[in-house]
Amino acid sequence: MHNRVSEQRNGAIDANPTNESIVTTSLADEIAFRLQAAIIDGRFPPNTHLRQEEICLQFNVSRTPVREALRKLQAQNLVLMTPNKGATVRVPSRDEVREIYVMRAELEGLACELAAEAQIPEASFRDLEEAQSMVGRATADLEHRPADLEHGYYYLPLIRANDRFHDVILVLAGNRRLHSTINELQTAFAKDLVWRAMRSLSENRTFVIGEHETVLAALRRHDGRQARKAMQEHISHAGDVLLAYLDEQEFWQR
Repeated sequence: MHNRVSEQRNGAIDANPTNESIVTTSLADEIAFRLQAAIIDGRFPPNTHLRQEEICLQFNVSRTPVREALRKLQAQNLVLMTPNKGATVRVPSRDEVREIYVMRAELEGLACELAAEAQIPEASFRDLEEAQSMVGRATADLEHRPADLEHGYYYLPLIRANDRFHDVILVLAGNRRLHSTINELQTAFAKDLVWRAMRSLSENRTFVIGEHETVLAALRRHDGRQARKAMQEHISHAGDVLLAYLDEQEFWQR
C-alpha cells in the first residue's frame, strides 16, 4: 500500500510499532480495523461521537477512506450513522451476536452441504486449496512474529485468505439468495475479532487450518452430511470463542 496510516501516540488508536507497511485490501479496511479494535477495547465507549475530522488527523488521511471505514463499521453494527449528526458508537446486545452465529452456523452448513452435493469442477478445488495455502502462509507468518499479535491489523492477510476459502464454498453452493443472506450475516458483527479472541497460536492453527481441512475433505468426498456438520461446528466454534472473549472484555457492561 502506498499510503499508510501514520503512527499515533495519543492512545486513541494502536500505533504500528515496527513502522512497517501493513498489507491490506484498502486504506479504509485498515482504518476500520483499528477503529473496531478501539471500540471493542473500550477506548471509544458507547455513544461516543466519532468526528471525521479528528479521525482524519489521527490517521493523516483524507475524508474519503474515513467515510468508507465508518460505513464498514455501520454494517457491523458498531457505529450508528445519523444524517447531519455523523457517527456514534453503539454496542449490540449479547443476544444479537449469539443469534447471528446460530443463523450463520445453520446457513453456512447448508451452503457447504449444497456445495458438496454439486458437481464441483477440479478448478474449484484448486481455488479452495490455494485459499487454504494462503491461510497456512498467513498463519505461519503470525507465528514468526508473536510480539506483533496484540496489534490486530497484522491478522488482515489471514482474514482475507479465510474469507476467500468461505467465499468459494458459497459460490459452489449455487444459491444466490442463500449467498446474499450469509454475506449479510457475516457483516452484521465484527467477525474478524475471532482472530484476536483465540487464546493461543495453537488454537488459531486448529481453527483455521484443521477445521478447514475437515471441511475440504468432506467436499472432496461429496459427503454433504459431513460437510454440513463440519461447517456448522466451525462457525459455532467461532461464535463461542468470540462471545467468551467479549465476556472477558466486559463488552456488554459498558
